[in-house]
Amino acid sequence: MALNEANSLVLARLALTEFGFNAETVPLTFIKMRENTVFRADTPEGPIALRLHRPGYRAQHEIAAESEFIELLAERGFPVVRLVPTAAGEFTALVSDGETEVVVDAQRWLEGSRELGSTENEAHNDQLQASHFYVMGGIAARMHHVAHELAGARSFPRAPWDAEGLVGKKALWGDALSVPGLDAAAHAQLQRTREIMIRALAKYGTDASRYGTIHADFTPENVLVSGEELVVIDFDDFGDGWYLFDLATPLFFFYDHPEFSAYRAGLLAGYRAERELSAEEEALLDLFLVARGYTYLGWAATRPETETAAFLIEEIVPLVVRLAAELEASLNS
Repeated sequence: MALNEANSLVLARLALTEFGFNAETVPLTFIKMRENTVFRADTPEGPIALRLHRPGYRAQHEIAAESEFIELLAERGFPVVRLVPTAAGEFTALVSDGETEVVVDAQRWLEGSRELGSTENEAHNDQLQASHFYVMGGIAARMHHVAHELAGARSFPRAPWDAEGLVGKKALWGDALSVPGLDAAAHAQLQRTREIMIRALAKYGTDASRYGTIHADFTPENVLVSGEELVVIDFDDFGDGWYLFDLATPLFFFYDHPEFSAYRAGLLAGYRAERELSAEEEALLDLFLVARGYTYLGWAATRPETETAAFLIEEIVPLVVRLAAELEASLNS
């Protein structure tokens, strides 16, 4: 059974007990319902965020792997929100109301923080500056250093963002070519460009210097401003993939923004301040921008009933088709 406002509240109260809190006395505040349903719980030890994971989307061991990766980053001083263990000392709990079973985890609430930006609400992006992208570039580089360090020594049970996972017929977020509203010409364009990208990605390869554990949804929406620090959240989609995908992701929704060139330059400068990025690799960033677009189309194709899907279909489908045509022309020139 799917989550709704009624059963998610019951499940959140059950989860409070798993984390060692009194479900009768701890106030719960509904925050949002998207991939995860999030509640704020004002516990005696301070506020926490309870995340109820969408039933059927990820197994408990996959979500536990996310927690393991976050803790690993935290141990290395990485700016992430700290997790809250259950009463049993685990980072996930399985709760059921008799009809719906969900995996729940909990994180410390960053009081006074705000999202750096938004993928859908332009008003939330007024404060975004190239300097923010510079910091994000440095964060991505340091995360990729950790991933390179782990290569061959540590793996996580998550589906990879390889060529098939990004743009294939069985892509992790859905097949981009099945998104509603594509006419024949647009469908043909996306098909041709998909084949071109798959060949180019195979040529680029998966050497540990360019491919490893990534965040995979590194948008300004998933970065919190907390005082003077930027803190990364929502590793829900992390897994192995190309590091360039983590650089394309924060830029994608700003492609037609007047400050796009400055944002891109800031992001790459911040990355290069921490980690090498060759000119040849930078030239492939446009390919990963298109691949990022395909993932959003796939997301909309699998959730057409949502408001986010309606936004993606109306605003993003034309952009992705245009970028796909430009990429085809550039790679075939």
